[in-house]
Amino acid sequence: MPKQISKPIPEYQLDEAQKRIDRYWRATQGFILALESKHGFSAKQLLTLLPTGDTSMERFREYQAKALIFNTRFQFSPSVIVMCNNTDDVMRAYQEAIEFNLPIRVRSGGHDHEGECSGTDVVLLDLSGLKDFSIEKKGDDYIAHIGSGYRFYQLVPKLAESGYKDIPPLTIPHGTCATVGLAGYIQGGGWGPWTRAKGMCCESLVGATVILQDGSRVEVSETENEDLLWALRGGGALSYGIVTEFRVKAFELPEEIHRFEINWNNEAVGSTDLATWQLLSQWENAINDTGKDTENLVGTNLKINAVPDVSECEKSSGYEKTLKHPSTMYGYWQGSEKALIQFAKQYFPAAKVQVTGTDTKQNYSEALMSDWSRNSVANLKKLGLKGTLAASLDGEPFTPDFDAPAPHKITSKLVRESGLTEQGKLALLRSLTSPLLFAQNAPLGLFSYVTLGAISGKFYANDTCDDAKKRVAFPYTTAQYTIQYQTWWNTELKYDGSYDSKRLGQANPVYRYVNRALDWIEVSRDTTIEGAYGAFISFKDASIPTKTYFQENYEKLIEIKEEYSGFTVKLDCGKEVYVNFNRLRTRKTII
Repeated sequence: MPKQISKPIPEYQLDEAQKRIDRYWRATQGFILALESKHGFSAKQLLTLLPTGDTSMERFREYQAKALIFNTRFQFSPSVIVMCNNTDDVMRAYQEAIEFNLPIRVRSGGHDHEGECSGTDVVLLDLSGLKDFSIEKKGDDYIAHIGSGYRFYQLVPKLAESGYKDIPPLTIPHGTCATVGLAGYIQGGGWGPWTRAKGMCCESLVGATVILQDGSRVEVSETENEDLLWALRGGGALSYGIVTEFRVKAFELPEEIHRFEINWNNEAVGSTDLATWQLLSQWENAINDTGKDTENLVGTNLKINAVPDVSECEKSSGYEKTLKHPSTMYGYWQGSEKALIQFAKQYFPAAKVQVTGTDTKQNYSEALMSDWSRNSVANLKKLGLKGTLAASLDGEPFTPDFDAPAPHKITSKLVRESGLTEQGKLALLRSLTSPLLFAQNAPLGLFSYVTLGAISGKFYANDTCDDAKKRVAFPYTTAQYTIQYQTWWNTELKYDGSYDSKRLGQANPVYRYVNRALDWIEVSRDTTIEGAYGAFISFKDASIPTKTYFQENYEKLIEIKEEYSGFTVKLDCGKEVYVNFNRLRTRKTII
């Protein structure tokens, strides 16, 4: 007679689940007690909503503030946020977390676009307090020792301090958004306004201090644990360990740098009317010319705004080549303004270049180039938009919100060394002309567009895939440029004489359009664009397979993670065995 299998009883299953939750919270309380009693962590370093003697509103607000991440589309509640001040804090907190078998997340700048730097019911190790900083001279090189807590608005001025220990004003190949943290940026690759001249920032990484999965601390350099250094150069954050300090090769600032922009197809002053097909070709010609005429263009991107679909009667054969999208080229030019004007006339003959700022050795701005990265309410007028919101920007200067936390979704592709085919360009322009987008979006603070970020330039002019693979895990050094699809919306706008959207909350009219803008991102991600491939891990989209981000380096990165993820475990019988765990993991870590 066959053995009867007892059926599960739902009530018992629920009871067991509740017991597991109870065990988790008991472990969390034990973790907090261990950090306080064994390691001397103060109450201010351990932010939690667990029942304690302190139930003040001030404590609640501090927790809420530290729980916030950049993409406010995600709202997480870590069980405890550990505010670490140094490498020893990180190591001890991590060791206790694994002792209590608790899930872990690590945050430096909090700009992970999929929110993977935090989570609900996790121990969140916050590295923002790691602010050690020094510069050493090694031969002809300057090496900056930088704690993992630095964001660019803090780091860039510090590097540029003139006369620091007789070291000239310096910088590194930094990013465009001032509030981005160095840690995630450099481990993702590090695209920015210096990329054409200095390469991705990961090319400048020469060493690091890392807490491994077993809780031990190791130093990484070009002579020790060099395979781990290779993985940190663009292989994605968190996968291989917790980095508490980076050692980055810096370079001396030039005498003069000009920020400039060129506008097309909008009502901004100095805008030029031109088909997007033509302006895209002009921009590609400029970045792919690596001769003397363009070597001072140290970095650039092209922002093209997506628009509502054209009517069917306008869709004759080749209609894509006549489309005109509001667009802006942003550039960073090393050298004289006169030479910049000559460059613009040569490559963009009908356009008007506008110099928007000048940086010098003595005055290198921490403001960076935030408007390169993101459309926001602060540049509504530049986009030529009208209406109540745009009118409210008259008079008092509007506080820029480029770097403010906001809900958003992004995805990406990269353009091969051979470039987009004609069909690829047509497909790109079609993706930027969508029935999922509406004229009402931007006036409500909802923006959808692409930013094309130049990789091609002097630094990578003679690079090959084989050469690059030996140096860095970032697999796209031979690509021409990135394609970053973005959609952002602002839920806290004040409309002069109309309404305050923050007070409206869920009644905000922007929510009539958000889902379709998110659908536009997904359709764009799945659009086949001939000549484009892959995806950029810094522009994280959880729906993209992990291998797509790392291309031919994927398997080697898995091997390195497994090599540095092992523990020696002593069994009850006294025998020691080596086992692999994967405690440092999120959806888009290498495994």
